[in-house]
Amino acid sequence: MTIRPLFACVFFACMGAALPLSAQEHAQDASPMEALAPTWTFETGGPIYSSPTLHGNSIYLGSGDGHLYSVEMETGVEQWRFETGGAVDSAPAVADGMVYAVSRDGSLHAVAADDGTLRWSFETGGERMLDFWDHYLSDPLVHGDLVVFGSGDGAIYALDRLSGDLQWSHETTQVVHAAPVVGDDLIYIGGFDGILYALRVETGEVAWQFETEGNPGFPRGDIQRAVALYDGVLYFGSRDYRLYALDAADGRVLWSLEESGGWIIATPLVTDDHVLFGASDGQRFYALDRSTGEVAWTIPVFTRVFGTAVLVGDDVVFGGFNGKLMGVDPESGKVRWTYQTPASKALFDAVFDEEGRLTDEMRALYEDGRGREAEERLLQMGSIAATPTVRGTMVYFGTTEGVLYALDAAGFAG
Repeated sequence: MTIRPLFACVFFACMGAALPLSAQEHAQDASPMEALAPTWTFETGGPIYSSPTLHGNSIYLGSGDGHLYSVEMETGVEQWRFETGGAVDSAPAVADGMVYAVSRDGSLHAVAADDGTLRWSFETGGERMLDFWDHYLSDPLVHGDLVVFGSGDGAIYALDRLSGDLQWSHETTQVVHAAPVVGDDLIYIGGFDGILYALRVETGEVAWQFETEGNPGFPRGDIQRAVALYDGVLYFGSRDYRLYALDAADGRVLWSLEESGGWIIATPLVTDDHVLFGASDGQRFYALDRSTGEVAWTIPVFTRVFGTAVLVGDDVVFGGFNGKLMGVDPESGKVRWTYQTPASKALFDAVFDEEGRLTDEMRALYEDGRGREAEERLLQMGSIAATPTVRGTMVYFGTTEGVLYALDAAGFAG
C-alpha cells in the first residue's frame, strides 16, 4: 500500500459529503467558551497521546519526550518524572502504590507512585510504529495479580504485577497496541491483524476469536484501540470502516455499522441507550441505538476523533485533531459548547479555512503525496488525540503540542 492512496482514502473520501440540515444547524449552534481560561496547564517536552490517569490527588501521564509524569491535581505542579528509553504513549495504570506504563523502548515500566523510583521493567521483543497514524501504545490493565498489555512485537503479555515475572504470553501476527479489557475471566484485546481475541485470564489460552470483515483498501480490518464492554456486549471500531457489536460470551456478531467515510478508531462511549463515537475520515460524531446499531443522530465535526468521548455532567465531551473540545447533548446531538486551545487558535488559519475544513494548501499537500508534512502541521497545532479524563466538572486532557490542560466546565456542562 503506497502513501498516496492511503492519504487520499484517509482524508478526502468524505470531507465534502453532504450532511443533514439538522446536523449543520447543530454544528453552528455551539456556545464558545471564549472567556474560559484553564485552571492550570502543565508543559511536557513532547506530544501527548497518553490519557491522564487520576489517582488520589495525583495525575499520571506519559509524554512523547520519554517521561512518565506525576502532577499534583489541584495545582498542576510536577511531583516527579521518570525517564524511559522512548515515548510513553500509553495511559498509565495505578494499583497499590505502583504505576505501570508502556513506552516505545519496548518495555513496561513499574514505578513507585509516591516518588517515581523504578521497581522493575519488563522488556518485550521490541516496539514498532506500524504507520503514521499508529499514535498509541497499549494501555496496561491491572487485574488481580496480573498486569496485561499488548506489544509492537505482536504478543500479548501477562506479568506478575509485583515482580514483573512473565505469567503467560499469546503470539499474534501483527502489532498489538489496543488496550486489554477484562470481563467474566476473559481478556478482550484486538490487534492490527484484524482479530479480536478473547483470552482466558489465568492461562492466555484463546476462548474464541473474531476476525473483522476487512475491505479492499484495508483488507486486515485493523483494530487499533480498545473494545468497550457493556452489559455482555463488546463494541469496537476497525480500519475496515465498521463498528461492531459482539456477544462477549462467544464473539457472535449482534450488529455492525459501516461508516462510509473511513476508519473508526475511537473506543466508543456506551450508555444505556446509545453507542457514541467519533469517526476518522468521515469527520462526524455518531450516536447509535445500543440495541440495534441504527443511527440516532450524527453531527459534522470537520476533524478526526480518535479519543473516546466522556460524560461531563449531562454532556458528551470529546476532543478532535483540530484542537477543539466539544460538549454535545447526548439525546439530540446539539452542540452545547466548544473550547479551543490557545495553540489551536494561533495556528488554526494555517491549517483550516473559515468553515473549519482543511485549507486548499493542506489538501494539495495530501494530493501531492506530501501527507506526512501536512500531518506534522496539523499535530503542531495541538491536536486532542487522547481521551480526556474527568473528575466532577474538571476535564483533564493532553495535546500534541505537549500540554496537559485542566479545564473546569462548570457552568457549561449540562
